[in-house]
Amino acid sequence: MAFTDLKSILDTVLKEHNFGDVHTHKVFCEWKELAGTKVAAHATPVRMNKRILYVEVDDPVWLAQLKYMKGDIMSKIDRQVKADLFADLKFFLKRA
Repeated sequence: MAFTDLKSILDTVLKEHNFGDVHTHKVFCEWKELAGTKVAAHATPVRMNKRILYVEVDDPVWLAQLKYMKGDIMSKIDRQVKADLFADLKFFLKRA
């Protein structure tokens, strides 16, 4: 019987449940380290669709600020997780 590596199994299970792959899941799990503690206190990744990461923001001021920080956050994801994992980050205001 041939063995299948764990990463392949996890990728398959995550894709079957629309969670992307192991790298995508890592961004959700390590958001605080990737975005920074202050940003993570106000912004949370909530879904990924067609290589776009959607991030929910709790305050209009932070929403405006994050639009300027998008390039830095994407660069950090590229360096620390996987290059070109996401085509874009979309920030939106959390509904009250």
